[in-house]
Amino acid sequence: MPNKTIYVPDADLQVFDQAQKVSGNNLSATIVQALRYFVKIGEGKGFEQVDVLEGENGFYKRKRFIGRELASASVYDDADERMTNYIVYETVHGRYAVLITEEKKIPLEQSIERELEKRIMERLAGENKKSIQISKEEDVPDIRRLEVYDSIDMLAGHVPGDLYRALHEIRDGEFLDI
Repeated sequence: MPNKTIYVPDADLQVFDQAQKVSGNNLSATIVQALRYFVKIGEGKGFEQVDVLEGENGFYKRKRFIGRELASASVYDDADERMTNYIVYETVHGRYAVLITEEKKIPLEQSIERELEKRIMERLAGENKKSIQISKEEDVPDIRRLEVYDSIDMLAGHVPGDLYRALHEIRDGEFLDI
């Protein structure tokens, strides 16, 4: 295995010591990972750190990766009154991450009616706002999940058809850094 020597100024030794502790004493792997990140960001192809939340019912876990957003789409299901949003990212490792969020939508009339009801109840409550419970049926928690695929072709059936076709056009097209 080839050896590379890195000269570190005394002022930066503390950073190296911290990195070695965090990495579990595998500083070499940590340096390579940081260099990969630096190269991808430096190539100017739009890669950056992406933070997403995954979970449901108000309990979410933060997930991070290096990627770039390629395309997105939203689908509304009238029967279920549910909006599903898809955001597709390309990762630095050439895989495809899809953030899928689902949220229940209520009709506009119902939303306005509930807002008016809420304001009337707040006005009637006056100083005793805490003693009156206002129904929160419309506050249905959303569902968020992150799915990862090895290729665009593997997305077939997992994202809307229009989004799938758009991703193929993006992949087959050229990247313009304009």
